[in-house]
Amino acid sequence: MRLALGLLLALAPAAHARTLSWEDCVAIASKNNPELASSARGLEASRASYYGSYNAFLPSLNLSNGYANSYGQPMSWSAQASVGLDILDMRSVAGIRSSYASYQQAQAALRQASANLRLNLKRAFSQLLYAQRTMEVSKTIRDIRERDGQTVSLLYDSGRESKGNMLRAKAQMLQAEADLAQAQRSLRTAQKSLNRYLGLDDFDAVAASGELIPGELPEQAKDLRPFVSARPDVAVQEAALKGAEASLSQARSSLWPTFSINYSRSRTGDTEFPNDRTSWSYSGQLGYALFGGGPTSTYFAEKSARRSLERSEQDLRSVRNGALVELETTWSSFAGALDGVKVQLALLEAARQRNDEADVRYASGLMTFDNWEIIVSERVNSERQALSAQLEAVNAEAGWKKALGKGLGE
Repeated sequence: MRLALGLLLALAPAAHARTLSWEDCVAIASKNNPELASSARGLEASRASYYGSYNAFLPSLNLSNGYANSYGQPMSWSAQASVGLDILDMRSVAGIRSSYASYQQAQAALRQASANLRLNLKRAFSQLLYAQRTMEVSKTIRDIRERDGQTVSLLYDSGRESKGNMLRAKAQMLQAEADLAQAQRSLRTAQKSLNRYLGLDDFDAVAASGELIPGELPEQAKDLRPFVSARPDVAVQEAALKGAEASLSQARSSLWPTFSINYSRSRTGDTEFPNDRTSWSYSGQLGYALFGGGPTSTYFAEKSARRSLERSEQDLRSVRNGALVELETTWSSFAGALDGVKVQLALLEAARQRNDEADVRYASGLMTFDNWEIIVSERVNSERQALSAQLEAVNAEAGWKKALGKGLGE
């Protein structure tokens, strides 16, 4: 009963499914994907923090209005305005550099999120195409097994075939029906997976338009290093290195003096906002923190920051070397997958021809059931293997594009 229900679902038309092309998926994911939106918000936050860091070099303005009344003294009002400006503060300079490095890192992180989304979205889209084609292939296999089962049953009824072979043909038919029901379940799973990367909160039955056809293989580059700098993971690590350099500058900033200027003007009198007595002051302040954080504070802070910088340099080396390996590996995988498609399509063509010839020979009594069953099974397996090879090639191409650092829409 469950098998029959599954088969019914498999054969039910998906008339309500919304058909999406790859371009449609890219447009929807660009607007709705939560991972991409999160990275974009992080970039906006880093940009605001970077712009805000320049306030350290802008003048400060303070206004005050006060009232005083004490025993034995007449009441008085006072109003004051003061302006201050830091002329030299290397800690603030290092803070700006650090904020800028964080901003660059957020930019690279957004590119990285876009590249990861492109890979996952492409694989989910290809998996849905594969699930749709698997439905078609499973129906074809079911029809083959049904026709073959009828042929064996006729031969058994005429006394020309054994009961065991007849029962095996029926079992193969049941297997084909079970595979078709499973294909329907896999189709729904693929739809849910695509919904996730599209950023759709509610399940939407979608259908993918297009074919499982990979692109052409690019020529193998003799030098892959120019491709490395375009990768977002390398850009993230380069920004981290700049942040470590800014941290080193910040650790050394206590070795520099600070210099600031201030100007204030005030009025006092018997009424609010007085205009009776006016005074002003102007000052410049030069400071130097001698052992401000302890006699060894700067030494150990500088040493820690330098070691962190050296670690970031080694991390960047590691990321670059890993990128070179990934570029070489993904190109090789893409090339191998394309060769695999050619082989499997050729084998499928041969298997179909052999199956047609074997059907005629078996029906004419010129071939045994066992030999005929081997050829039919090869045809069934070739149908599935050719489709799997196409999926593998499309996914390998997506991996190659990811290794190049291609983002969504590129």
